[in-house]
Formats: sequence, C-alpha cells, structure tokens
Amino acid sequence: MTGRTGPALEGRWDTYVLHQGNEALNFWRKRFSVGPVNVLFVAGLGFDPRAAIAIETLLNLGGAGSRELLILQFDEGPESPSKVHADLVHTNSDRLSRLFAAPRTLRRVAVSMFSADRRISSLSASRIFQRVDDVAPFDDVIVDISSLPRSIYFPLIAKILFLVDRLRTVERTVNLHVIVSENAALDRRILDVGLEEAAEYIHYFRGGVDREGTTNHPRLWIPLLGEGQLAKLEKINALVRPDEICPVLPFPAMNPRRADDLVLEYHRFLFDDLRVEPRNFIFASETNPFQVYRQIRRAVNHYTETLDPLGPCKVVLSALTSKVLSVGALLVACELKEAKMSVGIAHVEVQGYELRPEDGVGNDSDSQLFDIWITGDCYETTTREAPC
Repeated sequence: MTGRTGPALEGRWDTYVLHQGNEALNFWRKRFSVGPVNVLFVAGLGFDPRAAIAIETLLNLGGAGSRELLILQFDEGPESPSKVHADLVHTNSDRLSRLFAAPRTLRRVAVSMFSADRRISSLSASRIFQRVDDVAPFDDVIVDISSLPRSIYFPLIAKILFLVDRLRTVERTVNLHVIVSENAALDRRILDVGLEEAAEYIHYFRGGVDREGTTNHPRLWIPLLGEGQLAKLEKINALVRPDEICPVLPFPAMNPRRADDLVLEYHRFLFDDLRVEPRNFIFASETNPFQVYRQIRRAVNHYTETLDPLGPCKVVLSALTSKVLSVGALLVACELKEAKMSVGIAHVEVQGYELRPEDGVGNDSDSQLFDIWITGDCYETTTREAPC
C-alpha cells in the first residue's frame, strides 16, 4: 500500500509504504526475485510464540544474497518472572538456529536490562548499533518487533534510522523495514508482571522534557490507549504533569466498538481525574501506523502553535497499545527529535511477563504480517512510489 497523509502535512512520511498480509508476502517475493539482496534481520529472543514466524516466512520466499540474523537475548536477571517460560525461549532459540544454519549467519547479542538497582534496557538497546559500518554491508535491515518490548525497539529502530540516514548522505541507500506478526488476541494473553514504581523517559527520547530550567514550559501528553493499562497511565501522568492531553483511540478497528470500550474502561481517569475534553481525542486506524503518525503530528503542530506564547511546547508520547500503532508514535518522535523539538517517550518498565494459557483464541497461527517501510529506495524516487 502506498499512500499520502494529506496535502496539509509536510512531514518525512507524508508519502509512505505499508504492506499487510498477502500484500507483504507478494512484495518480498518480488523484492527477492530481482537479484541478490543482502539482508540483516534483527529480532528478540523471548517466549513469544511469534518470535520466529515472520522471519521464517520471509526466508521461505527464497532469493539470492546473504541472510544474517542478529538475535537480542534479554538479561533480565535470575528473579525475572519471565523465567517460568524458559522452555518456550529454548524452543524459539532452536528454531532460529536451524533457520540460520550455514551458509546463513547468526549472531547473538546480550541485552542488559538491569544495572545495579536501575533499568537500563533502553540504554542498552541504543548501543547495539553504533557505526554506519554496522548497517553498510546490507541492502535491507529488517527489524522484527514481534517479540521485542517497546523499551528495546523504540531506541533500537531510532538508532538504526539515524545510521542509515548518515550512510545515505555519504555513500548509498539501505532500506529499513519494521515487520511485526500482529495478533491482538495473543497480545492480550501476555500480561505484565511487577510494574516499576515510577514511569521514566526512554533513553534517546528524553529530549529535555525533564530539564529543570524549562519546567514552566507547556507540556502536551499524547497517550495511545490500549486495554488494561490504567496503572501505567496513572504513573505516566504523575511523571509528565501535562497541561494538555490528547488520547489516541484506535478507529477504525477490527472491533468497531473498541474505541468506545476504551473510553468506558478509562472514563473515570480521563474525565473525572484528568478532565479531558472530548474534542481532544485523536482517532487513527489500528492497522496503519502512518495514519497514527499523521494524526499525532497534526495535533502537535496545532498545540505547539497555540501554546507558543507560553513558551516552547514539550511533547510527551506514551505507547500503551498495539505494536503497529506504536510505530506511528515512534515516527513522530523521530521526526520531532530531528527537528530539535523537545520530545519524550514516557514509559513504565515491568519486571517480566507472563503468558496466559490458551483459551481457544490468540494462537500464533492467527497472526498477520505487517511490513512498515521506514526509509530506503521507495523514498528516493521522484514519483515517491514504491518499487513493488
């Protein structure tokens, strides 16, 4: 799918390329058939049943060129609640090892989640790629976020995008894709265990939001709402102390009542505690991260202009929703950061995760592949259309 986000918006992703389901498979089948393509996959090694689905699907399409996988192994400490699913982690590890047996290449990188008494997951993620040489040998870098937490894939994707942009200005174009096996029912089976006491800003996206010298500047908080996140929302609100709040609701959605259900779930918090005006709500398709990007960016433009007499506006994003929608928030944050605006991503870390047993729904076989093309060849053409 190629698209435009509207003539009033002049952003980096005003024109975008998004593939979903069979369209994604057809795109990659054609991409791999035109000649040798050197591909680097980046994925997380966790217990999520989707850890290898998308990558295996793309490998099965064949094609010439190198295929390399960088596996991120999470070091959460011996007391992590996620340890109860060690058998699922080993299963995913074995599956990926078989997929990337010679002549393919597999590398493993340990990602430290703790240091002494504090969380450093986002800091660790931002250091996985450090030089343009880390991405230069590849034609396509594909980050599979299906089994990655936001505190990892937000700074990881942002750093790769930064390096790819630097490489393009001096040498050549590398394509950056984000893929995900989206499955809302399966997501609901993965439960947070042990919230941290307070919210914090993700490394790479602090943006001076918490700088003491600018505490009087107006703050705009844009939380992307998902089910069962009240405790996180309350902690983030305490951190941000916003002057204006624009919640994002998924609409249209697979469940036509999902937006209404979310408003009912958070009615007390939104209307009684925060006194959010109904006109402040932002609606965006739950299957199109670029529409999320468009709607959020439009709101940011409006409020930064409106609040400018009070000082430079600080923008805080919180992605408490699906991974597809979360990518839209990440794109906004990357663009605002590039524009030297004060932008932060507020997040609440958890001590681990629990996979609730199957109840007849939420199987990995129900997942749908999304391919979100962030930068590369399709954005270099004069017609701004995807070569697919």
